[in-house]
Amino acid sequence: MIKMRKMDWRQKVLLSIIGSTILIMGLFFFITYRYFVRKLETSNEKIVAITFEHAENELEDMMENAELHLNQYANDDLIWTFVQEYPDNEIGRSTLAVKMVDNFSDVMSVNHEVSALGVLCGNGRTIVSSAAGKNRFGDTKITDGLGGVLSRCKENYPYVMWIPSWELNLESNSPLGIMMETPALVGLKALGEGKEPFEDSYLVLAMKEEGIQKTFESVAFNKSKAVLVNEQGMIISDVGENLLGKKYAPDDTTQNIEYALSYSGWKMCNMIPKKEYLQDARNIRNFGIAITGIAIIATAAVAVVWSRKYTRPIQNLMENMHRVGNQEFDIEKPERWGWRELDQLNEEFYSTVQSLKEYIVRLKQVEREKAREELLALQYQMNPHFLFNSLNSIRWMAMMTNNTVVADALVTLGKIITPILRNPSLTWKVENELEFLDSYVSMMRLRYGHDMDYIMECPEELYGEEFPRFILQPLIENCFVHGSDTAELRTIHVSIKYEDYIDVQVINSGVYYDEAQLKQIGNQIDSPSESSGHVGLANIKKRLDLLYGSQGKMWIESNRDSGFIVHIRFPKNKKISGE
Repeated sequence: MIKMRKMDWRQKVLLSIIGSTILIMGLFFFITYRYFVRKLETSNEKIVAITFEHAENELEDMMENAELHLNQYANDDLIWTFVQEYPDNEIGRSTLAVKMVDNFSDVMSVNHEVSALGVLCGNGRTIVSSAAGKNRFGDTKITDGLGGVLSRCKENYPYVMWIPSWELNLESNSPLGIMMETPALVGLKALGEGKEPFEDSYLVLAMKEEGIQKTFESVAFNKSKAVLVNEQGMIISDVGENLLGKKYAPDDTTQNIEYALSYSGWKMCNMIPKKEYLQDARNIRNFGIAITGIAIIATAAVAVVWSRKYTRPIQNLMENMHRVGNQEFDIEKPERWGWRELDQLNEEFYSTVQSLKEYIVRLKQVEREKAREELLALQYQMNPHFLFNSLNSIRWMAMMTNNTVVADALVTLGKIITPILRNPSLTWKVENELEFLDSYVSMMRLRYGHDMDYIMECPEELYGEEFPRFILQPLIENCFVHGSDTAELRTIHVSIKYEDYIDVQVINSGVYYDEAQLKQIGNQIDSPSESSGHVGLANIKKRLDLLYGSQGKMWIESNRDSGFIVHIRFPKNKKISGE
């Protein structure tokens, strides 16, 4: 079994472009074709509707004139004589027949659409006169078909009933048979003599089917077939093809436009062959197919060129990215194959890889230097042990000489140095900070004397909370440096509270600054320098920013009653990055 070769992405792109072109062009011409066809059909419907409306009016006028003649004859003395007082001698019959034929001829000479006029009695007695000069007098056999027509006419009394001539189903040699010689539309009117159809008499009028055709023949165009259809769906008049007496049955090969008449329950229909009026649309379709073919060929040619100019640089870029992904950084400098932007992209990637190679080399060198520094750090770890041992030795020497002040100072110094050297974390517990501050204040009192009173307020439930290490030491130091005075006792008041945040307040009662001085100190905190004198405050603010971001705050204030006040605020139990 032959295994099919899998298409690469460039072949897929090429096929996608060609396929998209075919789809778009095909869809465009299909929509255009359907739109044009619909416009033609709509135009046909509008033209036919206007023509049918005019034909409806003409046919209605024609039928009303014919009905007017029948209604006039319903009260004519000759008609009633023929029906009710029929002469019993031959001379009287002949005289009556001549008068009636002359009367019928006068009507047909005025109304050329009337092809025949006559009277049919229920007993079969008949007299008919045609426009062609054919007159008949005698008896007509009332067949079942004719009897059914008379029954319907009787039910329609006193109105005129219109039927096609072939529906009378007459014998050709009967007096009424002359109406069957040419297609006609026959109107029948009962005179209302008796209750039963065979007890009554009927006026009969035939209109030429050719005259009926003329009313709507203008509808037929582009070889279409226009027909007049009765209530039963039978064609009673047609233009273009002999369809009389057939069932109206349109099919999909024609555009079938129907127009219902406002009387008789009839409708006019036009069957337009689609192959005629769609010829222009087919020409557009064929033209579209040709254009689509040309577009496909042109697209394929452009796609081949585009593939060389576009996909080849991308393929080279993908291959180089794959090599770099496998840590193969020795790639070749790309050539210029295609578009300038893509070639530039390949060159930029090549330059990036070269920079990455150099960075890796430097990184390896840094790693080697870092390893060397770690070895030195291990070596320097001996220094704290040496310092502790030396302090213990000096303390024992001071105790042996009964110098308790020096011995106590060394113990306090050891308590200060121990957490500095042994604990590398950024935070510790509040309890640890308070112990450290107690030792630090004791050492500062040895240095500056006992003129500073130290007060710490902190609830025990906060002792277990996380607290920045040594955050308060610079503030305590500033209190001793800037607030110590041998003339009076000064106070360092530290308060730690918690609501939504941990709030710390350090008050130095020995210092006061006015607004201008506070503003100057604030500027020095925001832009510190070694000569500003407020490096400690600036370092505190910087540490708060690094530890807590925008949630860490520090601000200062001063008044004559309290002195200089530093406020610190930061969130409780916040995870510190880097620990």
